[in-house]
Amino acid sequence: MAGTNCLQSGASVAASESSIKTFLKKVRASQPLNRLATSSVKSFLHATNTSSELIVKHLHRVGMVRSKLPNGHILKLWSRADDWVSNQVFWRGWSGYEPETVPLFFRLATRSRVTLDVGAYVGFYSLLAAHANRAAQVYAFEPLDDVRERLQKNLDLNELSNVQVIGSAVGAFDGVTEFFSTATNMPCSSSLSYDFMQSAERVYSLPVSVITVDRFVRENNLSAVDLVKIDTESTEPDVLQGMAETIRRYQPSIICEVLKGRGSERRLEEVLRPLDYKFYLLTPSGPELRDHIVGHPAWLNYLFTSLTQDEVSKL
Repeated sequence: MAGTNCLQSGASVAASESSIKTFLKKVRASQPLNRLATSSVKSFLHATNTSSELIVKHLHRVGMVRSKLPNGHILKLWSRADDWVSNQVFWRGWSGYEPETVPLFFRLATRSRVTLDVGAYVGFYSLLAAHANRAAQVYAFEPLDDVRERLQKNLDLNELSNVQVIGSAVGAFDGVTEFFSTATNMPCSSSLSYDFMQSAERVYSLPVSVITVDRFVRENNLSAVDLVKIDTESTEPDVLQGMAETIRRYQPSIICEVLKGRGSERRLEEVLRPLDYKFYLLTPSGPELRDHIVGHPAWLNYLFTSLTQDEVSKL
């Protein structure tokens, strides 16, 4: 009987969770119900000092998302409940997306004269950099038309004039090649690497222009590059290979995604170690100096920099 009751209880819980998920999906698809529901639930969670991963996962915000930054500026994002970044910011605040990385990036951006956002997606890191230092110049590289349109919408909402959007992928060579993505308007993953994308459903390809950072820096006569963020879904070593001259000349701090099991670690080290760069895994307790670049299953980003451990600890 105990086993039967347990099974019945489990089935009841599963049915209840399924009903909640169905309800949340209906709510998030309609306006003004979505706006009222998400705002009310967020206020309730804040008032009761509670959180709900189920709500964050399934009740996505549609429309405007606002969050106050440390310098008092208001970060604004817009979504159709189709990008994970905006939803995390709505429920968790400006540093709720990649919380082990974002505050450090913002602090670095406050003193950066030129920031490159390689793989900009909807522009979250570009917006942070532009808000952190209105006197800086930010370049956002995003090859997909629909995603780039959303990026531009977010820039317009924030009334930022110090961000230039570049409709190219970034790699180890200049030219035109195939870019791979899932068949959605706002894919959460896209890459120059077919090997990376081949396991996704309904992968399609399209030709895109590719540029190296070194060429971009030369052609635009940039006198400095202080900060670079790279998130290109396993092709990060190619980006670094194409910016070796820039690294040697300007020694920018580099926030770089390193995906475990994708074989990028050794190639990243081959580019960076001869340039006297150090490797800091970004964790919830802060940057951790590592002898080698090793992908982590939970913490995806590294700080590559010429700064000493003491200098990094003071950031």
